[in-house]
Amino acid sequence: MTAEKRTKRKKRRLKKKYKIRLIVLAVIAIAALVLYFPAKKKVTEMLHPAPIGTVKVDWYKDLNQKHLKYAQQNGIARFKTNEELEAGVPELLKTGKLEHISDNGYYRICPLTHSHPYLTPSAKNFLEELGKRFSQKLDEHDLPHYYYQVSSLLRTTENQKKLSRSNGNASPNTSHLYATTFDIPYFTVVKRTLLWNEAEVTDGRASKLLSEAIGELREEGRCVVVTERNERCFHITVTD
Repeated sequence: MTAEKRTKRKKRRLKKKYKIRLIVLAVIAIAALVLYFPAKKKVTEMLHPAPIGTVKVDWYKDLNQKHLKYAQQNGIARFKTNEELEAGVPELLKTGKLEHISDNGYYRICPLTHSHPYLTPSAKNFLEELGKRFSQKLDEHDLPHYYYQVSSLLRTTENQKKLSRSNGNASPNTSHLYATTFDIPYFTVVKRTLLWNEAEVTDGRASKLLSEAIGELREEGRCVVVTERNERCFHITVTD
């Protein structure tokens, strides 16, 4: 066999080899596309779950006077400015009159723009008890684990004045000034999704169970509550 023929045969083998590789790569690419788009859709659904059901909660109507009565009776002295709060909080934490509030196994703290993450020990205990009851109700109804949210806690007079500029319902004399009061949104709860991410979820079943748990504690005399329609939250003040 001449050198020229050997060269031609070698080229044909290389072409055949490349064709096989191209076919294999094409098959892999097509398979990847077929698998990718359903997977992408599934991931999107997990990261941003669709709303479930209609949100219907109980309407509690304990007036502001009741909230103020218990807040002034059991809470701390109000802070006029944020600067005063920053200076005074360490001593209140040290003496056990205030507790720092952060995410835990029952609830998540929303980004706080007009309040600070502190409550009285009694208010913190209430959040824990509410979390236990809410979780138990979710289990009893075979629902996934949800975290409820806390959207507003201790405010200063300075915070309240700024809030009143954007929220006409914000009373200048609010029980939030005494660290006994907090807001719990009812329209959404938080669910752990893919790879430890979390997302806000609208699940009418969970919202109703959260409302029922709050109602039980109210009936037991543990709190006073007003359901705020515009803010979509429960405004709660502990009574001890």
